[in-house]
Amino acid sequence: MKKAILSILVLLIMPSLLYADAGESSFRFMGIGVGSRPAALAEAMTAASGEVTSAFYNPALLGSFSSKNQVAFMYNSYFSDHTQNYLALASRSSDYAIGGYMVLGGVDDFERRTGPSENPDGTFDENYFVGALTYSRSLSGIYFGISTKYAYEKIDYADASSFLVDLGVYGRLNEEIGLGAAVKNIGSEPEFTEQSYPVSQEYRLGLAYKPLFMNQNVEMFADGVFYSDLEPKYNFGAEYGHDGYFVLRGGYGVGYDSRSLSLGGGVVYRQFKFDYAFVGFTNDLGNAHRFTLIAGF
Repeated sequence: MKKAILSILVLLIMPSLLYADAGESSFRFMGIGVGSRPAALAEAMTAASGEVTSAFYNPALLGSFSSKNQVAFMYNSYFSDHTQNYLALASRSSDYAIGGYMVLGGVDDFERRTGPSENPDGTFDENYFVGALTYSRSLSGIYFGISTKYAYEKIDYADASSFLVDLGVYGRLNEEIGLGAAVKNIGSEPEFTEQSYPVSQEYRLGLAYKPLFMNQNVEMFADGVFYSDLEPKYNFGAEYGHDGYFVLRGGYGVGYDSRSLSLGGGVVYRQFKFDYAFVGFTNDLGNAHRFTLIAGF
């Protein structure tokens, strides 16, 4: 089974080494992650099982939570007055899971200018929506997943939409090590004012390590994220959980222009978990705060 896991991971990630530069891309909001746990772990999530938010990064991880059903809601106060809301729901059985999520976000009061001037001609907004249905299934201990997504963006008077697909796989080499891979945003090109632009594709490869000598209270994650039109990014995160009562997390991303250290944690009360993440940005962009409530039932 180990050879099968490694072969599937290679097949999923190989296109990232061959994909030609696609030029200018649209729908940049598709690269904004969801969930407080992912944010605190610097989005090193391709092999990070444990909750429904993981499926945004790798659909094979849908249903990797302990309860039968899980629902999650997130509010994200992003930099530059950008706000984002996320709602997800998933239900699982012994060998498959089905669920979905919605993302609503945008930025208000962009200044409109038709040329050099001290005063703007007015303001306009940017708003976007993503809706996804996700299915994951276990076959011989290997988890496969697919997400079908509809994305829409409106910028001032122009709007565009696209249908996209994410594919993912996840498996464990042993009790300590998990591996995951995903391909995101395969699909149609949005068309703004009779001009089409591709959506940036992601090719993700992830590792999770939960050492037995630390009683598996600590888990460490590492991701390589390759794009069709950007330089690769490398994300690293770690979390410590104490007897199911609270969790502490930290992460760092390599290859980003502005993103820096991320920190966070969560507290658990019965079937509810409240998570928070702080993400620092340089270049005077400010900081981001994410709040997520998750319930299992």
